[in-house]
Amino acid sequence: MPENLQIASKRTLFGVVRFLLLLALFGTVSLGALMMFSIRPANNDPAALSKIIHVQHGMSAGHIADLLSDEGIISDPILFRFVVRVLRAEQSLQAGYYLLNPTMGPLEIIDHLRYGEVTTERVVIPEGLEIKQIATILAERGLVDRERFIELAHDASLVFGDNWPMDLPIASLEGYLFPDTYRFSLGQSEEDIIGQMVHRFLQVLSGEVATLLEESEFTLHEVVTLASIVEREIMVDHERPIVASVYLNRLAIDMPLQADPTVRYVMTEDRSRVLYRDLEIESPYNTYRNRGLPPGPIASPGLASILAVFNPAETDYFFFVSKRDGTHQFSKTYNDHLRARRMLGY
Repeated sequence: MPENLQIASKRTLFGVVRFLLLLALFGTVSLGALMMFSIRPANNDPAALSKIIHVQHGMSAGHIADLLSDEGIISDPILFRFVVRVLRAEQSLQAGYYLLNPTMGPLEIIDHLRYGEVTTERVVIPEGLEIKQIATILAERGLVDRERFIELAHDASLVFGDNWPMDLPIASLEGYLFPDTYRFSLGQSEEDIIGQMVHRFLQVLSGEVATLLEESEFTLHEVVTLASIVEREIMVDHERPIVASVYLNRLAIDMPLQADPTVRYVMTEDRSRVLYRDLEIESPYNTYRNRGLPPGPIASPGLASILAVFNPAETDYFFFVSKRDGTHQFSKTYNDHLRARRMLGY
């Protein structure tokens, strides 16, 4: 073989060997990066909240990865899917309810999705409940310590630290524990459950309500506060926008709201009827003694009551009185209101 061909052949062989070495090095680095990712959690904060994640039947590994990413459990759904593929776990991820935390690494999460289904309790939280009433329901199901739940829910910093999920002028989460049907686990802490309910509130309000809020003269806190009063006043759905219009009409002329539910919120006695002596209770929540909205919500309103504040009925009503059948008699003037009360036997 001519000398120049030998030199060229050696160069080619050297180039191939160098390429293979670089390829091996790249593979080693890539594998190392993959291994680092496989143990790296999305969040290193030990106070990060756990969530119940529902993997539904028929969900692909890709859909599961997107779900976990949307819930903040993993940071990169593409790499997560790659790890699942490397582990050949695509067909072994099972449907079910899982208690997952963003401090868990992808390998740990994948193990849970293979074997770690948790037992959950289905809990219905109705509209219009106060924190203490929600705590009672959860405590009766063995899910929380009632007093600890109440303490935490009245101080967002105890649950979220400095990373509050929304801007609030007061510390209490009253009104922000969204009424809904939930799946909770006996393994969840009170912080986790509160976080799940607040997260649900933000989920529900992220669509239509967010758009309406941009066009509104009210803040989110003001809307939820007024909606909570509407929620506690009504018993039939069609009256929501009418009751909302009454309170908005009063606010427009700086007339006290004089809403009985705000008085019941600060009463020490557990009774539904408000007496004249109760109207003298010294509290910023007493809307008989104070003009404008109270400092915050008095209960958790549902979406329908929140939307009623944004879209009230067009009325010139300023008063209403219960007909004792779940509906109300609405009046434009105070004299009409007095006549309605006499007619109804008040």
